[in-house]
Amino acid sequence: MICQAATYDFDTAPRPDVIVVGAGAVGIPLAVKLARRGLRVALLEAGPGKPRQASQAVFERARAIGHALPGLHLGRFRNLGGSTAFWGGQLVPFEPIVFEDRPWVSPAGWPLRHNDVARHYDEAFDIIGMGDVMRSDAEVRAALKMPPLEATDTIQPFFTRWARETNFAVAFAEDLKALPGLDVLIEAQVNGLEMDGARVTGVSLALPEGRRAVLRGGQVVLANGTVEIARLLQLPDTAGHPAPWAENPWLGRCFMDHVDIFAGRIDPTDRKRFSDLFDNAVLSGIKYAPKLRLTAEAQKRDQMVEISSHFVYASSISESLSNLKILVKGLLRGRVDWRALGDPLGLLGSLRFVVPMALRYIRYRRVMNVADRGILLRLTSEQRPRQDSRILLSDTRDAFGMPEVLVDWRIAPEDLDTMLAFARHIKTYLEEKGLARVTLDPALIARSESVLAAADDANHQMGGARMAESPEGGVVDPDCRVFGSENLFVAGAAVYPTSGFANPTFTAIALGMRLADHLIEKQGVSSNAPTA
Repeated sequence: MICQAATYDFDTAPRPDVIVVGAGAVGIPLAVKLARRGLRVALLEAGPGKPRQASQAVFERARAIGHALPGLHLGRFRNLGGSTAFWGGQLVPFEPIVFEDRPWVSPAGWPLRHNDVARHYDEAFDIIGMGDVMRSDAEVRAALKMPPLEATDTIQPFFTRWARETNFAVAFAEDLKALPGLDVLIEAQVNGLEMDGARVTGVSLALPEGRRAVLRGGQVVLANGTVEIARLLQLPDTAGHPAPWAENPWLGRCFMDHVDIFAGRIDPTDRKRFSDLFDNAVLSGIKYAPKLRLTAEAQKRDQMVEISSHFVYASSISESLSNLKILVKGLLRGRVDWRALGDPLGLLGSLRFVVPMALRYIRYRRVMNVADRGILLRLTSEQRPRQDSRILLSDTRDAFGMPEVLVDWRIAPEDLDTMLAFARHIKTYLEEKGLARVTLDPALIARSESVLAAADDANHQMGGARMAESPEGGVVDPDCRVFGSENLFVAGAAVYPTSGFANPTFTAIALGMRLADHLIEKQGVSSNAPTA
């Protein structure tokens, strides 16, 4: 059931086996899996059922120092479903190399290997309703009858997959409302942990109108986003004592995001062939987006970080086309987003493109791009983790009495070398295959500091509670248990020691599925039962 935390009877409600803090991209699938396997679960969301500007005030008071971090305010949401109410839904598994030892990226890598996570990617697809997704890129190309595009020793073409239903509050609506054993409490801000030695006995809640409550249960999972996880872990317990993990040297450190830059301009030499290779495709309601990435061989040979590229189509009517897509998608799903009608004249101006776009989609299942202002080369790069890149607490407090957040985001200058080298590889690749002429940004060629100064974050916040074999190397163990605790776990991208270039959400969901198996086994419940 879904209910306001202020109306929940904390005294008489059955004690949950697991308390999950955060009802977003990771917390919802994790809680649903646990409840489907017969565990009693309390899922806590700090915000309301639907996004409200007033609820964002707490996040808006967070501050970034160091490199600019717009995603600190634009990429975090306090509502049921969290950021899934606004994200694009891109799902990209981490490549095996991300889990390998890469001393040129970080002296301390993952204590897991790709095989430890791989099977949970399939489970992640299944639980979000994408069990029929094409796992093989070759299968996608065959279905679309796309021309071949070969890999080289430096460049690998690939597809990203995009969720059918991006808002998890919608995708899991029936489970959240009616799944036996699952209580979803909204407007339940967790502002502290109640401790008995190394054991978390309960979570302290700040409720509307200044009320307070404590929810006690068995295991506790923090799935409330990278920044909020690091904030909560740095607080003293509810009695004012330092938490058992308070002296962990890695707590709040190695904050990461992906570094996005525009690297140059693309001029197709054969526009039809270029479009056939790089236009997005939609099959059975799932979008497949063609991209290019740096091969693992090149990363090892030249000691570079993971990086990928895609093309940005600049158009004079991009906003109108975006609104038109929102409107059509809403109509197909039976829920119209009327905000898309905010500029009706702009929509009318884009109608001349609708017929060719519709014909291309109907005939080939491809999404035509309008680029009357050119095509830009966009890079998304992994960053090397740095200990001085940190999530900190300030001396000022928010409306819930919690210290406000400071994020000091630092980017290693040597990451620019990977961006330049990769951009040059892309240029060689596209020109040798007769696909396009590429003009690279002179500032990038010169390795100017202005490139990093203008770089964007990707709203992909990671780190701060990194995973390791021991507390000397991180905050959580390979089962995501916080060192120094008996029953406190972290689910989400906060545990990443390194990140690769991929959107972190899909791997975070997969690790949530892996953690669910661990918690199920701790409760003595079979982990082999079906999830749906």
